[in-house]
Amino acid sequence: MATEETAVHSEAWEQFGAWLADVQNLSQDTHAYPLAPESLLAGDELDIPKGPGPAAVVRTLLDASVDNLGAAFSLAQAGRLSPVGIPTLVRGTIELSGLGMWVLTGTERAGRQERALRVGHDSLINAYKFFKERSELPGFSTENKKAAAASAAEHKDSAAALGEAAAKAGLKRTRVTAKLNRTEALQEVDKARGSDFFSLWQLCSGFAHGLAWAPSLFHLPVGTHTMEGGGIITASTFHEERALMMFLWGKHAIEELRGTFAAGRSATGGPETTLVSMPREKMEVEARAKGIQINYQFTFPPPRQPESSTFYMAQPNNPKG
Repeated sequence: MATEETAVHSEAWEQFGAWLADVQNLSQDTHAYPLAPESLLAGDELDIPKGPGPAAVVRTLLDASVDNLGAAFSLAQAGRLSPVGIPTLVRGTIELSGLGMWVLTGTERAGRQERALRVGHDSLINAYKFFKERSELPGFSTENKKAAAASAAEHKDSAAALGEAAAKAGLKRTRVTAKLNRTEALQEVDKARGSDFFSLWQLCSGFAHGLAWAPSLFHLPVGTHTMEGGGIITASTFHEERALMMFLWGKHAIEELRGTFAAGRSATGGPETTLVSMPREKMEVEARAKGIQINYQFTFPPPRQPESSTFYMAQPNNPKG
């Protein structure tokens, strides 16, 4: 594949850059994205067992999403439209934003808490696997192996303790300790939202994994090259228009998460309240069928792109608590 070396300057790119600068500044501000008193997410922090709450998990995922997209844009600003690097970074943005959406749209307070804790449990389990592998590396010294083994045991114990604490708090232990399947999480969001987090993530994953089908589908072919001694390579280029399209996928994913996060930070409701994210018509039909009242919140207008994206908070007509 060939890299398109060009400085990207156009109104669309400038608008994207201005938007990105704004969200990057928010990610660097520890006081950004506050939880309104008595909001859903503020309530989620009550009585949650030892471990990360939904708001903290979502803020972490949001900031990581922005950082991935910012790193990709820095390549474009330098005039290097990296044909693999940019899609790989956009992949991270889409995945993490979609995972944040999945956490926020858990069923009722318990569902949001369980999903947030599952993300935390998954982190501990991955740390355990990392240190366990290092404790068995043949090239490591005995001292380093012992240190890695101690860290592995510590993270394994922390994961077990998190599951126990969740059960004591009345949450489903298995929903916290189950393996986190990010593919299924993105597909769940898409099913409710009518979005395409999964398919775009899948395409970008093709680049990240070095698979030929993704660039053959998205990049523009320019010819072939026969290697010295044999072997034919297909050459393709990553044009500016295609690159901007991919950046806008990342922007849309972030705005979906920011809009949902804004609703959770501002909307009020009891422990039975669920954040619903789906197209308006579909949401209203399902809400009426279930006898659910829709409350439109305007305290923190969700900064959504495109404008057709919608998000609502729904709760039972007579919520308990």
